[in-house]
Amino acid sequence: MAKATLVLPSGTKVTIEGTKEEVAHLLEYYSGGGGAAPAAEGKKSAKRAGAKTAKRKAPKGPTRLIRTLIDENYFKQRRALPDVQKKLEEGGHIYAQTSLSPVLLKLVKNKELRRLKDKKRWVYVN
Repeated sequence: MAKATLVLPSGTKVTIEGTKEEVAHLLEYYSGGGGAAPAAEGKKSAKRAGAKTAKRKAPKGPTRLIRTLIDENYFKQRRALPDVQKKLEEGGHIYAQTSLSPVLLKLVKNKELRRLKDKKRWVYVN
């Protein structure tokens, strides 16, 4: 196995071990000789690069469940927060009202739901 020590511009010393070709390739790459990117980059940098180009993931948890209720026209009638909580519990999804309230407000801000004041309490309608 070949071994090389490289000093980065920040002053960090890196020891590279591998075949002659791998070490030569990495030395060329990091010394500014160009060439292709090294084959084995760290997982973090690969995730960051993918995150910039990847599309936004579909929401999980209560957001997805409430959007499903919207699609099923559950909010055609006025529904209060406890009603939404009970409907989710019927499907086996247990959430506290304090977890559901921000999700409903977010959906109101995104104009997927409307929030109305009805007899001194907030109700949600589509």
